[in-house]
Amino acid sequence: MDRWTASRIADQAGRTFIVTGANSGLGFETARQLAAHGGRVILTARSDSKGSDASPASGRSSPRP
Repeated sequence: MDRWTASRIADQAGRTFIVTGANSGLGFETARQLAAHGGRVILTARSDSKGSDASPASGRSSPRP
């Protein structure tokens, strides 16, 4: 059985996703990969500052600890 990787995600253009806990961990990586594959991603976080840090507009490629 082949191992699943994010490269298997199909084009997500035209789709919108709401990702909870997007400022760290699995939520952050999920949001990052969906956005990288063309999806429109709405991030949720417990505070504005954490949500802003996780935003793709922040230019970050890894979650803040």
